[in-house]
Amino acid sequence: MSRLGSRAVFTPVLLACYATTAAVHVASIVLNTLLPFHVVDLGGTKTQVGLLFSVMTIVSMFLRPTVGGWVDRFGARPVIAPGIAALALTSLALQLATTPVAIIVLMVGLGVANGLITTPASVLSALSSPPAHRGEALGTYYLAGSLGIAVGPPLAFGLRALGGMPLAFAVVTAFAVLLAVIVARLPSNVAGPAAAGPRRLPLISRSALPVSFALVLSTIGHSSVFAFLPLYAVGQGQTAALAWYFVVYPAWLILWRALLRGVSDRLGHLRVSLCAMSVVALAYVIIALPPTPLSLTLAALVLASGNALLYPTLAALVVERAPERERGLALGTLSGAWDLGVVVGSVLLGAVADHFSYATGFAVGSVFAALGVCALALTATRRPLTEPLPNA
Repeated sequence: MSRLGSRAVFTPVLLACYATTAAVHVASIVLNTLLPFHVVDLGGTKTQVGLLFSVMTIVSMFLRPTVGGWVDRFGARPVIAPGIAALALTSLALQLATTPVAIIVLMVGLGVANGLITTPASVLSALSSPPAHRGEALGTYYLAGSLGIAVGPPLAFGLRALGGMPLAFAVVTAFAVLLAVIVARLPSNVAGPAAAGPRRLPLISRSALPVSFALVLSTIGHSSVFAFLPLYAVGQGQTAALAWYFVVYPAWLILWRALLRGVSDRLGHLRVSLCAMSVVALAYVIIALPPTPLSLTLAALVLASGNALLYPTLAALVVERAPERERGLALGTLSGAWDLGVVVGSVLLGAVADHFSYATGFAVGSVFAALGVCALALTATRRPLTEPLPNA
């Protein structure tokens, strides 16, 4: 990376965005890791454990596009601040929750917090980076989030061992305070003054719909990996191989994202997105094979390679194609599409696995991802509304 590129993606505003996504991901992953155990300890059922994540994802899915539009109109800081408050209040309320139902209700607060914090931070990263380095800046932003995901689980279990759930909840509250300090240093209208936003706030960005539809198709299989792969591997007597999968996947995701975070700026966002989505489709085929140490390790490498590039590059693509006044809305629409794919996929592939097999569910996920590649390729005729595609 050139010295000029380094300066372009490590400005004070972008560094604040990277710190924000890392902090909120650590806090969220700590809760996501420990709350299932907490719900079971309180007498909760498997269905109630599943509802924890469904509630949070559905709230985020509906909120993210609207939040992106708010950033276009009001700037990033006024939108992020209520999200930090929601995270702090929810973590404090969790200290008092004594039933599984109460915890499930409080997941609404976590969904609101994630939507109000992560979406504006990603929009701010896109709008604060020069077009020639936008893919690199977004790649760095999602790399910071990936590092948070890597740190979160071991931190969660360490906190649980030291002080149980009260300590874990207190640490999440501390992360909310840290986020407030970071965001307080941002100018209130750093993503653009309110006048720059559209007078009427639409619910979704029409310019982002074609790419978002392709992402929904590609993401159908995402939830099946975390929901059904452990059951599939353990049922085949491959518990040790499964452990390798969950070690190799995050490590390779972080490494690959760090090494290739600027590649789409050089090769073109659409071209790299198509390659990444194709690799994801291939990964689901490998996961559908009878699980062995070799197949699961290969699946982890291939899936991480595709996912490392896919979402950051699609984000750069939708920003490139969106009108300047609704770039936040475009990124919010794309982010909501990811959540929609996860929600639809968890229901659809769960039904396929119930009626046929886990392998069939993974294969169906691969078919949808391949359809996503076709849908994304059909958007090639769309021209950017503000600047030309790289190498065009």
